[in-house]
Amino acid sequence: MQILKLILGGLIVAHFLLWLSFAWQPLPFWVLFPFALLILIGIAILFVPIKLQPVSFSDYLLGLGTGFGLYILFALGKNLIEWLNLPFIEQLHSLYALVQPVEWWHYLMLFLIVIPGEELFWRGFVFQKVNEYVSPILAIIISSVLYASAHIYAGTFLLLVAALIAGPVWAYLYYRTQNINIAILSHSIFNLFLLVLLPLL
Repeated sequence: MQILKLILGGLIVAHFLLWLSFAWQPLPFWVLFPFALLILIGIAILFVPIKLQPVSFSDYLLGLGTGFGLYILFALGKNLIEWLNLPFIEQLHSLYALVQPVEWWHYLMLFLIVIPGEELFWRGFVFQKVNEYVSPILAIIISSVLYASAHIYAGTFLLLVAALIAGPVWAYLYYRTQNINIAILSHSIFNLFLLVLLPLL
């Protein structure tokens, strides 16, 4: 019961902070969102021993490959949306306008706080705690749905779908390697291509 209360408390804080960052925005997004992730990092580190088991060269390749593979999948999805003339391109424009780094310090916040923070909280804390109650496969599914649910405040269906696709990959990486750095690596490579090197817009 104590673990369930801890998970619920963490989720409430996460939802509030993401609502603050995406929906209310009393301050600019790139001020609020990294601040929110710093708080979530604190929760993860305070309540869960984050796993950092030794990893092999193949694990690093897996992190690199999954990050790039997710980018390719999303690029193909964007092309499919355009080909089918689905009404999501405007949502994609709005999402990029909000989350794409512009200033030099945005990039620092993205790679030093936001990406590690998401992995530490959603995989290191949420997945790990849920996995204490259910099987790893079920924990991957549940934690990924919870991860996606917190992105509802961005107001775009595409971000929910993205979280539902990428979340299980990063949770699996953490479970397989028992090292949060591999999930962070995959997430970083994905965002490097998605938001910096080859944006979809």
